[in-house]
Amino acid sequence: MVRRLLLAAGVLTLVAPARADEIRLKDGSKIVGTIVDFESDSFKVQTAYGFAMVRKDSIAQIIPDAPAKAAEPAKAPAAPSAPSIKPATAPASAPSVKPDLQPAVSRNAAPSASPAAAATPVQPPAATVLPMPAPNPKPASPAPVAAIAPAAPPAPASPPATPPEPMGPPPIRESVTGNLYTNETYSFQFYRPPGWEVLPEARKALPNAITAMGTSDQTTLFVVGREPVKDSLEAQAGSAERALQKVYENYRHVSSTKRTVAGAPAVEWRFRGIADGHDWSVTALTIARGADVFTLLGMTYADSDLIQIRENVIARMISSLQFKQPPQQ
Repeated sequence: MVRRLLLAAGVLTLVAPARADEIRLKDGSKIVGTIVDFESDSFKVQTAYGFAMVRKDSIAQIIPDAPAKAAEPAKAPAAPSAPSIKPATAPASAPSVKPDLQPAVSRNAAPSASPAAAATPVQPPAATVLPMPAPNPKPASPAPVAAIAPAAPPAPASPPATPPEPMGPPPIRESVTGNLYTNETYSFQFYRPPGWEVLPEARKALPNAITAMGTSDQTTLFVVGREPVKDSLEAQAGSAERALQKVYENYRHVSSTKRTVAGAPAVEWRFRGIADGHDWSVTALTIARGADVFTLLGMTYADSDLIQIRENVIARMISSLQFKQPPQQ
């Protein structure tokens, strides 16, 4: 009977933070939700993206909802974390202004040199005008010069060759408005999770990548690639998987299925692999749309307690994909 009482007391102490609003883990990440159950040595947490099992020994701190409101004044200093990003960009723009000022000064200096130049040519014309009237009988020599002048125009016609025609892919025009990411270059948009940002350097995770987003610590990424149609959807999905096998070590295929995304046929497969020293859980999707094939790649750390929540976020991003224009044939 004593053991049952002690066990009940232990369960009550563990379930007491059921009103917890924020659960901070030892790896620095956090979960916002409600503890609804306790199984073995793990908490079952209900979040906006579904349920997640969190081991008790991985929790560093649980901040209840009520104390969080009292601690709001203390959270005010945390706000400077956002401005800390802006100073990084501000200096980058500041130097760009200084170089623009130098050319502006040089252009202003040019007019000052022109009066000096205007002063010098006044004397030579006066000296040259006097000897010129005497040699009138030699106008015959300019005639051959005029005859050579018409032959020169063919030379300028040859320079307009085709070097300017070869151009690379168009520049990526993209924007983020609230929880919506929009790619103006290729006319598509999808759900952008709160706190995620555009990460151009993360495009290397996928060949022919046209955009990449992720968390600030880059433990979860979402990359989109595009290429022209070369074969059937299944064949191009297979070539995309073979390309990813070269990027990830210890590549392990988990599952594959056919589905429809944004009204277009798609092939989805899941796998795990090691890259940059971390084991990743990856969801890949290839979509055929007109003359284009898009490949979506959502990846997150496989050894994180938040893997269930992050995989649900990736699934929501894929399902929210929409194209703004009809496909090009």
